Amino acid sequence: MNLYHLNTFLTVARSLSFTRAAKDLHLTQPTVSSGVGELERSLGVKLFNRSGRSITLTMEGRLLLAYAEQINDLTTEAQDRIHHREVEPGESFRFGAIDAAVIYLLPDVLEIYHNRFPQVDISIQVDASRFLVEDLLRGRSEFGVITLLYSHPKIDTLTLAEDALALVVGSGHPLASRRRVKLEEISREMLILFHEGSMSRKPVDDHLAEAGLSPGRTMEMSSPEAMRKLVEAGVGVSFLPWMTVKESVSAGTLKELNVVGVSMKRQIGLAWRKGRYFSPAILALLDLLVERFGLQTEWREKLSGEGQGLRAMTSQSQG
Repeated sequence: MNLYHLNTFLTVARSLSFTRAAKDLHLTQPTVSSGVGELERSLGVKLFNRSGRSITLTMEGRLLLAYAEQINDLTTEAQDRIHHREVEPGESFRFGAIDAAVIYLLPDVLEIYHNRFPQVDISIQVDASRFLVEDLLRGRSEFGVITLLYSHPKIDTLTLAEDALALVVGSGHPLASRRRVKLEEISREMLILFHEGSMSRKPVDDHLAEAGLSPGRTMEMSSPEAMRKLVEAGVGVSFLPWMTVKESVSAGTLKELNVVGVSMKRQIGLAWRKGRYFSPAILALLDLLVERFGLQTEWREKLSGEGQGLRAMTSQSQG
């Protein structure tokens, strides 16, 4: 059933006049008659009794009119809600985020969001960046907060923050008395690393490869918090995001060491499937997140390139 033809039928049925309906719809009378005829053929029934210039609704026409009125009301309501960008009670959505983002970047933003929209339910998938991107590509998540740089023809990104990868050792480690070490020395230690293929692992692997080094002993995992705890316990040394270790360094349970000729950083940012439509509830959270990092202009530019600029600006104006 074509909504355009249904609206044509509704206009004719309300006035019981093809001439009047054509005027109201700003169409020619033959176009209106053709639209009603197409609807009758698709349904296999007659909707109007025609007698000269007079028309009346058939029994089927009266039945359809009741439904057409309801459909029209729902269509109007949907358009009004979309244009007014309302966040409706009971809405829910899912997004993904790396461990460090959930712990160190998102809590303040989520607190503000839930104070403003307590009726919205959010599910957060915490995982490694490569798995979060897979969720985006499969449509299982609306967006992700991942480690960049990530390149995929179907994924768009916006960098939110840059974080150093710091070499840390436990306070009781033999190297803790040093300020500077060589990468060759570190390669001989038990290295606690992110899993191979991780975006946070890549800078470490790249520097070791450039120096012609390979770690002797390694332990791999995905949680930076677990890695920090193991380093504090003296199990090994690690290159960890500064945001995850700065409190421990200040408290004295970890010691940061400079590596001669080596500086490692990683970027954390938003990722989403290109062309993805964001509902008002999702946009409200994304707007809060980019506002936290002062990236409103960059965010609008990204969305305007995908036809969502108006939605982003409307959502921000509500906040």
